[in-house]
Amino acid sequence: MNDLITEFLDKNVIDSLSIFLSSSKADELCKNAKIVVEAFGSGEFKCTSVDEELKLISSFKRNLSLLVEKTWVEQMDVYLKEEVLSKLECYCDAIEKNKWSESYQSFLKILNDVVYLMFGNQTRASDFDEYALRIDPEFGIFCWYMRNLPESNDWSEDKNKIAQCIALYFLANY
Repeated sequence: MNDLITEFLDKNVIDSLSIFLSSSKADELCKNAKIVVEAFGSGEFKCTSVDEELKLISSFKRNLSLLVEKTWVEQMDVYLKEEVLSKLECYCDAIEKNKWSESYQSFLKILNDVVYLMFGNQTRASDFDEYALRIDPEFGIFCWYMRNLPESNDWSEDKNKIAQCIALYFLANY
């Protein structure tokens, strides 16, 4: 994936994600988050005021719910679809209360489940990242972002918030 991603992203975007993941400085976090979001092709990343944040969460919840509801799944995955919608509701309630750090694990689980619902067993194939990049480069870049996030972290509340808002921003505009 690392070699292939260079076909789709400039080195400065790849470096920005690396800096974001390793930094704890607020100015570096914001600067590099904006660069990563610009790679999604979705416009300018803003998450500065409470109103903007609530609007982002609302748009994310609405778009992701629609995406999950409209995704055709095998009968055996209907339960997972319902479970994702339920977890999405709980997750959004928690982050609206600024519980970003404690919601991180739920965030990863929801997004991984949504990608699975969209692509099925293909997500477990070793070439899924390449597949995603080739069929929809913006979505493939989003998958690259998600795959680079650690399974757990000891980040500050603000860094957790920014890391999750990057994904929320993409999905709110997808």
